[in-house]
Amino acid sequence: MLKVALTGGIGAGKSTVAKKLSQLGASVIDADALSREVVAPNTEGLAAVVSRFGPEVLTPEGSLDRAELAKIVFESAPARAELEAIVHPRVRARARELTDALPDDAIVVQDIPLLAETGQAPGFHLNIDVEAPRELRLERLAARGLDRADALRRIDAQASDAERREVCDVVIDNSHDVHELERRVALLWDERIKPFAENLRHGQAERRPEKLQFVESDPAWPRRFEHLAARLRRVMGPSAVRIDHVGSTAVAGLPAKDVIDIQVTVVSLHVVDAFADSLGDAGFFGGVQFDSPKPEHPDIAQWEKRLYGYADPGNIAHVHFRAIDVPGQRFALLFRDWLRADAQARADYAQAKGMLAAKADSVTEYAEAKEPWFDREGWPRANRWAAEHGWQPPLC
Repeated sequence: MLKVALTGGIGAGKSTVAKKLSQLGASVIDADALSREVVAPNTEGLAAVVSRFGPEVLTPEGSLDRAELAKIVFESAPARAELEAIVHPRVRARARELTDALPDDAIVVQDIPLLAETGQAPGFHLNIDVEAPRELRLERLAARGLDRADALRRIDAQASDAERREVCDVVIDNSHDVHELERRVALLWDERIKPFAENLRHGQAERRPEKLQFVESDPAWPRRFEHLAARLRRVMGPSAVRIDHVGSTAVAGLPAKDVIDIQVTVVSLHVVDAFADSLGDAGFFGGVQFDSPKPEHPDIAQWEKRLYGYADPGNIAHVHFRAIDVPGQRFALLFRDWLRADAQARADYAQAKGMLAAKADSVTEYAEAKEPWFDREGWPRANRWAAEHGWQPPLC
């Protein structure tokens, strides 16, 4: 099943987005509702809250006085952390129960206000952030009856917009009217969420378009890499010796195909095969491939790798799993570092890419045409630069 996290600051419009996604067919799990459920009367969650904060956080009827509790936790970061330590694990456990009860082909959206703060983002296939200007959020909160000082305290107690963007794949701007917001959500559903779910159902990665197209260097590429790398780290843990952004999108200023290349270094490719099912659950699919041998290393066996892709049509990626110290693993890191450090090499490669692309109609033709350039120029020049500068591949 496709697992989506939805987040956003208080007053940004997250609930409206959740409602629209539900209308479109998603199964929505609301973390705020669960946070109330796990501290309802006669629950051990409520007992834990009372044990920590005292009976004054109870109403005369014995339920949680949320307003009284809010006065305590919004004035004290340590108190808020202690409350979260009680509530968050119980909310996550309940969310897992609800998710496990859904059909395998469900699209599950978890509404999680504190996604960035709680470190849960890598556990989802797609993370969506809803944003709105601060003053507009304050106006909306005032319309709910919240005074400005209290609203500001609540906004400031949460992650900033920048912190949420760091962990989210999609940012939805909600600075317009509700009809525009719903239009954007419907477009996201049709163009990204549904195709993503279909790819997961069929166990396939999103394929790059065969039509060759270069785009200008995008400052969002490093963030897209980090989102994918976080998911890979969650799956593989220490079995991934290192995870690196490689290829043209890892070099600032270099035009490239809009595909994120990632190298995951492992001790042995058998490790990758052992994680195949877990990688598939996380949205990564692939199999055995070989890099093109270079003259000093003609044995094709030295160039074996596992090439995976990601199922998200909005973040096409190639994940190259290579064993530590094989020629392909070393060259991927060397080539990136050489281009980052040497402006002339970067310019020469950009020119070569442009000339080869002008003669190729497809990505496959372009890739085949580029190999002679690597043999003639890229491989020897990068290795000379490494020798001159004492470059060695980082080990961890």
